[in-house]
Amino acid sequence: MTCNPDLHHKFVLLFEIKNASPLDLSFLSSPHQLAQDVRYGLVFDEAIREALNLYFEKESLPVLRKWPAIEQAYAAKGAKALCAGFYNLRMFGLVHPAGHTLIPGPVRFSLARSVDPIFPLTSGRNAAYGLYRMHGYYTPTAGKQNGVSASDLELLWKGLSRVFTPDTSSWPIEASMRGLWVFTHQAKEPIPSRELFNLVQTPALKCQAQKFEDYSIQAPPPGRLEAMPSVFLTQLA
Repeated sequence: MTCNPDLHHKFVLLFEIKNASPLDLSFLSSPHQLAQDVRYGLVFDEAIREALNLYFEKESLPVLRKWPAIEQAYAAKGAKALCAGFYNLRMFGLVHPAGHTLIPGPVRFSLARSVDPIFPLTSGRNAAYGLYRMHGYYTPTAGKQNGVSASDLELLWKGLSRVFTPDTSSWPIEASMRGLWVFTHQAKEPIPSRELFNLVQTPALKCQAQKFEDYSIQAPPPGRLEAMPSVFLTQLA
């Protein structure tokens, strides 16, 4: 069911990053100060897409991700041919650097933010642990327009489960996925995303987390939701 391109798929992804030193935040993107002396780790959606594109390239999938090569190909072939030929453009669409959309993307990601503050570090510690939460969406209307297939969605879930691995240049930073919940429903069902995302609860500790086991993650059991029978929940990790 999670690989059906004619259905809506909305998902919650949890991943962890260990041993992230404040002296080298390149792996985390930039921390964001939300309040005085309280900082959360952020990973931007662009960074998630870029990491996935690199993973897909390693898996020998056709990926086109650099300007001006993309612009030249778009001018020569058009949107339909680019979607047919390149996995990342078919799934994530194409936005011109000036800001206007050239190809609508059926797959969208939110900003990933740590569940608890991780900066500044306390008690003289020189490394941080962060559990990050990200939301994502697959829209079947754009998927149909771009020619997304069941195998394309299967590759997306596989990529999300494997992309969070440490860069050897950033050792000893460690990253891994800790959970992927996919809510699937018919396109005609007007179900607010927030209602579904709220079903996966990641209560904040309000202190410096040390490991994933410090958290108590709560989610409905896989299958049709009792409160919303038209929604099917799949836990992929």
